[in-house]
Amino acid sequence: MAAEPKKTLKFIELIIFILFALGPLVGNVILVLFGVLASDFLVAPQDILVAIPSFMFPFAIIQLFSGAISDVKGRIPVILFGLSIFGVGMAVAILSFSLIVFVVANVLAGIGFGFVNPVLIAFLTDITPGPKISKKIGLLAAVSNLGVGFGPFIGGMIIILNWRYMYVIFLGITLIGFFIIFSLRKIQSIAGGKDGIRTLFTHLSQEIRRLPVILLVLAAFLLSHTSIATIIWTSQAFTGVIPEWIAGSAIALFGTMGFIGGLITGILIKRKSVKYALLLGMISLFVADAILVLFGNNTIDAFPFISVGLLFMGIAGGVIITSVMFFSQTISPERRGALAGLTTASLFIGNAFVTSTLEPFFIIGGISLVYIVILGVSIILLAVLLFLAKSAEKKAY
Repeated sequence: MAAEPKKTLKFIELIIFILFALGPLVGNVILVLFGVLASDFLVAPQDILVAIPSFMFPFAIIQLFSGAISDVKGRIPVILFGLSIFGVGMAVAILSFSLIVFVVANVLAGIGFGFVNPVLIAFLTDITPGPKISKKIGLLAAVSNLGVGFGPFIGGMIIILNWRYMYVIFLGITLIGFFIIFSLRKIQSIAGGKDGIRTLFTHLSQEIRRLPVILLVLAAFLLSHTSIATIIWTSQAFTGVIPEWIAGSAIALFGTMGFIGGLITGILIKRKSVKYALLLGMISLFVADAILVLFGNNTIDAFPFISVGLLFMGIAGGVIITSVMFFSQTISPERRGALAGLTTASLFIGNAFVTSTLEPFFIIGGISLVYIVILGVSIILLAVLLFLAKSAEKKAY
């Protein structure tokens, strides 16, 4: 890859960023579709929640192995395989006539993008010189957070016409991305092909037994129960209380601040250290928690305060996930794919569990109690990140 012309590498980076945003767009657009899908499929709005884990569980589980597979077999073949399945999922979503079919579409999409997501991270790191990795990872995380935020925002606008148009757009992006990546298939960052399944599992078993990796995986899981949990349950709490486009705008604010947080983190890690980035992230997280706990309820009067809380939560999510992704690509450079897969899998397994783990608290005490639980998780996350920084930063470059 080092011999590739600079313009070619920049073009590859652009494609990686666009595709990396696609997963969050698809996974989070559902947050503003509860009402319209319930009406179309003749079910209750809360029944639509099943679409979140139906995407997140396969998405997360596949990532446990897809990154390691790309270490052995190469990045591009794995990405192409994943985009093929993901595209089928988008086509099924467009044609969905019931909740069951829509769930099947999300399962296919989750499986497909599970083969894409961590491999894009490793692919980007492969073509990036060591000193610039933090900046590129920061930009990648920033793009991902923008996808998280603008998925619901764009969805809120498009459902005015028809929610299916959203999936038509996703399918179009997928097809374009597939053909561009296919045209780059001769550019292979990892030769692959000679090693088999034994090597794959050897890589995974060697990494998962290391303390920094255990802490990395745990931090990613806990992070999902802070920032992502906040937007999922805030969206659920305000369904039917405020128009979808207003809810989508608030989540877009969350994503925008996550984008900014990711950019700042990449620069901060390069110029200072990852500890400074983690400090910024945790301060933002606890400011968000304080606002949400103090003003958290699902009334219209509370929504402006909650929007401010989402602003700080977006910064926190962008900063912390960037820092965690940076660790995943630097503590074991020879197994970037495996660690990217383990980290993102843990994050999205957490995302999948968010709807079920926090539902009892939502039933008992509404969104106010959910925000209190998120504060408790934030405290545990703080401890894990402190240990992670201490055990892993000395290995980062």
